[in-house]
Amino acid sequence: MHAATALLAVVLQAAPAMTDAEVRGRVEALLGAIDRPVRAAQWRALGPAALPVLAEVAAGDDRMPSMRSMALGALAAVDPGQAETLARALADAEGAPLTVRETAVRVLGRMLPPARLRAALAPVLRAAPDAGLRAVAAETLARHAPGMACGEVMDQASLETAGERAAFERAATLCAGR
Repeated sequence: MHAATALLAVVLQAAPAMTDAEVRGRVEALLGAIDRPVRAAQWRALGPAALPVLAEVAAGDDRMPSMRSMALGALAAVDPGQAETLARALADAEGAPLTVRETAVRVLGRMLPPARLRAALAPVLRAAPDAGLRAVAAETLARHAPGMACGEVMDQASLETAGERAAFERAATLCAGR
């Protein structure tokens, strides 16, 4: 672990109760940490006071998509219930940046049991206007709900144009291996 990251983790875990402004500052600092990975424990160390800040960043149109994606992943580490609600909304939000929608799909894949995942992602798999997003939904379903969703994944892959079908190869490989 990078020495600065380890030190930050220790400081965050030992920190006394922080003001809202201090929490916001720490969240912003961690979201801006592009040169080192931020661990789930670091997000959890901020506690529930970080939730509204993370949700605001993830949902806000005024941030870079990469920062929004990172905030959504962090929210999932701190409060999966709140993250699920936001991830569902972002996965379906046609106006959201593609990378944010893809992150939302992946977050749902890590959080939901197979039946709920299938229900949440089947509309994205079938109707998302971007083939890349449909492929991410296919791969997520193949990885986390294979017994329930591989038939749908393979059906969708067969409906894709030849050029788009290549994006479904990982999902098809996962389904074939199960």
